[in-house]
Amino acid sequence: MTRQRPWGTVIWAVAAFCLTVPAPAGAADLKIGFIDSERIFAEYAGTQEAQKSFNREVQELTKTAKEKKTEIDDLQRKLDAQGPMLSEAKRDEQNQILQKKIAEYDAFVQKNWGPQGSVSKLNEQYLKPIVDRVHRIVSAIGSGENYSIIMDAADGNIIFGDKTLDLTDRVLDQLRKEDSSGVPTPSNTAPAASGGSQ
Repeated sequence: MTRQRPWGTVIWAVAAFCLTVPAPAGAADLKIGFIDSERIFAEYAGTQEAQKSFNREVQELTKTAKEKKTEIDDLQRKLDAQGPMLSEAKRDEQNQILQKKIAEYDAFVQKNWGPQGSVSKLNEQYLKPIVDRVHRIVSAIGSGENYSIIMDAADGNIIFGDKTLDLTDRVLDQLRKEDSSGVPTPSNTAPAASGGSQ
């Protein structure tokens, strides 16, 4: 079972979006800005709440996976210890039970931690509201103030950037302002619990 880094795809999504803010018609005066999406996701309280909710659901799935693995290990030990004393038919029967449990465990792991598994879907569900809000705020700044491009420092392509071009604080301030004025946040629009996804 591999541990998935839940926020990596979000940073790339924000970076890709930032490159799509349209340039003004007469782009002779190039106006550039940048954000640091890693900092936004680290400092914004809504992201921290989403991460906690995500972690709670993943912990439940992990607990179920561990229980299934323990059951397999117990069956294997029992079969190893009793195997020589069992008839061939009984040994085959116990081995079939063990193989079935292993197949169920593998299917559970794949269903939840595989490429299109529920962990990936939960990650997207919890982060999408935040990503959408960051996109909207960056787009509003870009179009409203005639930015030619707004880049993301988190993708590593900005080696140096004048601090006056950094829009990160403005994005964070707008997120917090929306939260205090009652705009829905991930903590009150979170997806329903997965119920164990067995």
